[in-house]
Amino acid sequence: MGVYRRKDKSRKGRVWWISYFRAGRQYRESTGSTNKRVAVQLLSVRKAQVVEERWSLPRSRSPHLGTWMEEFLNSIGHEKTRSRYQSSVNNILHYFSKKIRLAEITPEAVFRFQQKRLDDGAGKATVNRDLATLSSSLSRAKKMRLVSHNPCTDVGRLNERRDRRQAKPLSYEEEAQVKQFAPPWLATLITVLVETGMRVRKEALPLQWSDVSLESEPAHIRIRDSKSAAGARTAWLTNHCRAVLTTWRAMFGSNFSPYVFPSTRIPETHMTDYKSAWRKAAAAAGLKDRRIYDLRSTFASRANSCRASGLTVAHLLGHANTQILATYVRPIDDNTKAVIDALEAARNAHTSKATSIQ
Repeated sequence: MGVYRRKDKSRKGRVWWISYFRAGRQYRESTGSTNKRVAVQLLSVRKAQVVEERWSLPRSRSPHLGTWMEEFLNSIGHEKTRSRYQSSVNNILHYFSKKIRLAEITPEAVFRFQQKRLDDGAGKATVNRDLATLSSSLSRAKKMRLVSHNPCTDVGRLNERRDRRQAKPLSYEEEAQVKQFAPPWLATLITVLVETGMRVRKEALPLQWSDVSLESEPAHIRIRDSKSAAGARTAWLTNHCRAVLTTWRAMFGSNFSPYVFPSTRIPETHMTDYKSAWRKAAAAAGLKDRRIYDLRSTFASRANSCRASGLTVAHLLGHANTQILATYVRPIDDNTKAVIDALEAARNAHTSKATSIQ
């Protein structure tokens, strides 16, 4: 290993070259300079890089944030997750700039980014998502020995629960009131959400008839695409939900559209605008403070009242809050079917009671 001079046709005189070994192989490299001091400095850099690779040390010169974030996003396989990260990456690069190197991001810089996002009017939950994206990318950089430390771990997350709106489950009476003022498609959607706990935008609205089995025993819905891997699951149907879907299919089945909730304008696509219809129906029913997302909480609350375990409710909702959930899907499926049967019995008991009172 050393420096030496060689003739260079493109330059007058001789330029300095360096020679060094890496992984048992000799490398020769031109410095492009006639200054020996430059050659010695470059050789020192190459020696440091060899040591870093040999001992898995962080690189002395980490990548630029813009380049690394682009590579990080390309490594995200799930399209929806990548789209979510892209939104946060835009905020991150807008503050830090693309040219800053990963090693130059300090805990203080992360804290100031957090405060700047709050000053700009972003909600605490949004700021936490931005920091989580930055932290995830820097954690991967640390594993690859691009940086020695993830500064995000030194900055605490914002307490978003205090500002988060609490869910308000609907009673059976309130459910009936909203359906009374809802158009037929929304009334059917409400039943599906209340009886299955499906996510409205990611699971229920894109639902296709090919994934709905009403004649089989037990009747069920196959949720193939969801927010996460745990969301892909089987949603068992109560007899009440099956009857409502059967009636709906007779009017708008697969011959009309492949989607259970087709667009009124383009039947080949599914419904997307549901918020305005829900707000009108809820306001007319005297439930202006309720959101359609409260129906998911309604399902979970009713399942809990049927003495379902937390693990079973999590599975029904498509949550991956335990490591063993995906491993024991089959045994849990038996438990979830039992809860669906209990939900059916609870509805029948309520209906019978209401009828006897009348």
